[in-house]
Parts: sequence; structure tokens; C-alpha cells
Amino acid sequence: MEQGQKPDVWSACENGVWTITLNRPQVLNALTIEMFYQLREEIEQAERAENAEVVVLRGAGGNFCSGADLSVLAVLREDTQADEALSVINEFLTRLHRMPKPVISVIEGAAVGAGLNLALHADFVIATNNALLQEPFVHLGLTTDFGGTYLLPRLVGLAQAKRLALLGERLSGQEAERIGFIYKAVDAERLAEEVEKLIMTVRRVPKQAYAVTKEGLGRSQGMELEQTLEWEKEQQPRLIAHPDFLSLIAAKRKK
Repeated sequence: MEQGQKPDVWSACENGVWTITLNRPQVLNALTIEMFYQLREEIEQAERAENAEVVVLRGAGGNFCSGADLSVLAVLREDTQADEALSVINEFLTRLHRMPKPVISVIEGAAVGAGLNLALHADFVIATNNALLQEPFVHLGLTTDFGGTYLLPRLVGLAQAKRLALLGERLSGQEAERIGFIYKAVDAERLAEEVEKLIMTVRRVPKQAYAVTKEGLGRSQGMELEQTLEWEKEQQPRLIAHPDFLSLIAAKRKK
């Protein structure tokens, strides 16, 4: 890497916003094995950093990510290398998915395959109306990966998940919002403004309440009603005793 050149995955934190950028714009930010290790490091740092209040994922050069680079396929043919690489992927995806902090993915241009599923692990995905989203795995003789098998039916239900995973249909950002696949799609010229607005909104939510509620929503898919009620019973008293809640109530009483 030349002096001053940014790595293929790099991050920067400004005013509490930790932005992780995929940085291979010449190949639409296609993911390499090296980038898997970089993502693991950057996501771990984002979670641990006290100055990071919100995490943003995006791609350089007008695209989010075109999926895995062809070089990855060669590595995955060898059992030992495949196991190590896939373990790294699973580690950073789990950490990203369970991140207690707000996570926002910003999609411009293409978000395809593993790239799309990486974005979908965020709490909120905001895309341009004309972005291209696709799960093309079956057309390549593969199955969905990067957690797509878990995410798709939970986001849009089984019928639409089959449309995306078994037919590999392309969606625009606008259509993805219409079927509930992503949080929002906007005109390209409004993207920066809408992302900033969303960041401001999530930062106003008390941190502990956000983290606990996010955990509960994540657990809910695997719990019966009785289990969910018991979980809520355990959490609510703790939040009522938390300084965030007490200070908010004190402020309301003053008003």
C-alpha cells in the first residue's frame, strides 16, 4: 500500500459517529479475505470505543459492495483455509448484528450478495431510490451467506425471502423499502441529509434503553410469549433504576 493510501477497510470517528468504509471502488468494493480480517478488527474497535456512539457502514466510490471477490472462492475450496475464513466472517457478523450501539448502513449503487447481507445486519439500512440490491447466490450455484438465510425471512417473510433468495430478483432501493426489506430509500441528492437526520434521531434515544430493546427484538424470534414477558419483567425494573431513566423523569418533572 502506497504512503497515504487508505486500506481496503478503514474507519474514522467524528463527533461520536464511527464510520467504517469499504474501500476498493475500482471493483465496486468487492470483499477479499484480507478485508474479512479488517472488518473483524474495525467492528470490534467500533464496539469497544467509548467515543463511538453510532456506527455507520458505507462503501467508497458510489457503490456499497458487489459481494465477494473471485479470489475468495479459491480460498474457500481448501478445507482448512475455508474454515478459518468463514469463522472470521461469522465472528464479525455476530458482533455487528448484536452491537448494542445504533448501526446504520448507507447503500449507494450496488449492494449484492455478501455485500447486501453485510449491510442488512445494521439496525437501519438507508439507500438511494435507484440503488441495486440483489441476492444472486443460486444463479452461481451457491446458497445465501453472510447470514442471509437468517435475515431474509425475518425481514420480509418467507414468500418474499423466496423471491429474493430462490429467484435472485433485483430490487431497486425504492422497491426494497416498499416490501419492508430496508428502512428507507431516498433520492440520491437527499441521501446525506437523511443519513444525518437518522443519526441525530438515534443519538437522542437513551443508550441503555436502545441496547436493551435491540437485544429484546433480537431474542424475540426465538421466544414464546411467556418467555418474552418474563424477559421484559427482568429488564424493565433495571431500566427504571438506571440513571438515564431517572434523569429523564427528573427533567420532565421540572418542566
